[in-house]
Amino acid sequence: LDVTVEEIVEAMESGAEVESLQKTIYQGENHDISLMDRIPEKENGQEKLLNRIFLEELLGRLPAKERQLIYMRYFQDMTQAQIAGKLGISQVQVSRMEKKILRQMRMEKV
Repeated sequence: LDVTVEEIVEAMESGAEVESLQKTIYQGENHDISLMDRIPEKENGQEKLLNRIFLEELLGRLPAKERQLIYMRYFQDMTQAQIAGKLGISQVQVSRMEKKILRQMRMEKV
């Protein structure tokens, strides 16, 4: 035939049955999961941009010390103990401030 092994395998696999994206792969109580449900969604760039703008607006409303705390915690991945050392306060104070700030941000989101 004058073809490679890879070409033969490819030709043999081309005859395989095609799976439907609607095929149920899991059935639970009142909830089925199809193959389509398992395909990761592409990132929505517009939604990501809007979320970023909204987040920047919320952060801009915070007092400087609170904004710094959130920036260190979530954008620099610092621990509460590390932040406490930088700000000259206890880790417990950082924890309380963080909870208060996040609660306020959630309330403003709504």
